[in-house]
Amino acid sequence: MVQFCPECGSLLRKRKMEGIAYLICKCGYQEKLEVDKEEKQRKIEEKKKELEKNLIIVNEDDKVSVHPTVERICPKCGHNEAETWQEQTRSADEPSTTFFRCLKCKKTWREY
Repeated sequence: MVQFCPECGSLLRKRKMEGIAYLICKCGYQEKLEVDKEEKQRKIEEKKKELEKNLIIVNEDDKVSVHPTVERICPKCGHNEAETWQEQTRSADEPSTTFFRCLKCKKTWREY
């Protein structure tokens, strides 16, 4: 949180002197910075819990895909369903490359 000097209104800067943190102004005003370590640790733990609540763990067995699926015949196994995505592999004035990955054998191929 930003704090300002009560005497001149300038921004207070954090400085450590002899291991103690102070808020110091260029006009000479200074105040000891009280840091409650327990409060700081509690906030860190709360943030961790909040992040863990939104965490989704995905592994190979989940078979989760973010790409859409299309009907394409796999050149390796003959399966007719594949996921697809596009990437710009050449210069910007060239069309993008379309990639396909078979949902059965995981072979990846491309079309220009």
